[in-house]
Amino acid sequence: MLTRMELIEIVLLLFLVIDPFGNLPFVVAVLARLDATAYRLAVLRELGLAFVVLLSFALAGDTILRYLNIETWSLSIAGGIILFIISLKMIFRSAREIFADDYSDNPILVPIAMPSIAGPSAITALIVLRTKEQMPLETVLLALLVVFALACLVFLPGRRLSQALGERGLAALEKFMGLLLNLVSVSMIMRGVRDFVTAL
Repeated sequence: MLTRMELIEIVLLLFLVIDPFGNLPFVVAVLARLDATAYRLAVLRELGLAFVVLLSFALAGDTILRYLNIETWSLSIAGGIILFIISLKMIFRSAREIFADDYSDNPILVPIAMPSIAGPSAITALIVLRTKEQMPLETVLLALLVVFALACLVFLPGRRLSQALGERGLAALEKFMGLLLNLVSVSMIMRGVRDFVTAL
């Protein structure tokens, strides 16, 4: 049975890979021309789309792995490497630079829902949780709901939060999240290596 501590760990992992604080400057910049009401509606829409995308991968991840005949230890190593690279970008670059491009006002799905929120790191983490860690779907769904509720608390008042923290404050938060994700990614890689050696 899943303990409260395990649920907190899953929520923390998903919160780190979705990285609301790191993505906040990017989201605010992309939606800069919208008024307050349109901004909130756009944020809710993009979070809803990102949730559907991530839930789809949580549902279909195991089927995809079986179809491609991928071992869980290889997924853990590959997933850890992807998260490690993302964490380095979070530490040394900003989310706005990672997803820098020209977009029309109030874009749908791209680039906020994907790949900013539902990016490769979040997708990889979900597939690992569902396959390698054998987490029940209802547990992953609960964790996703908690994480997206927390993301709402960051993004909806995002403009005021950005002004209050300033660029340096947001950058410091993003780098701290990147450091935590870096530690998580190394742990995933080491578990994958351990499972590979055990399987020999």
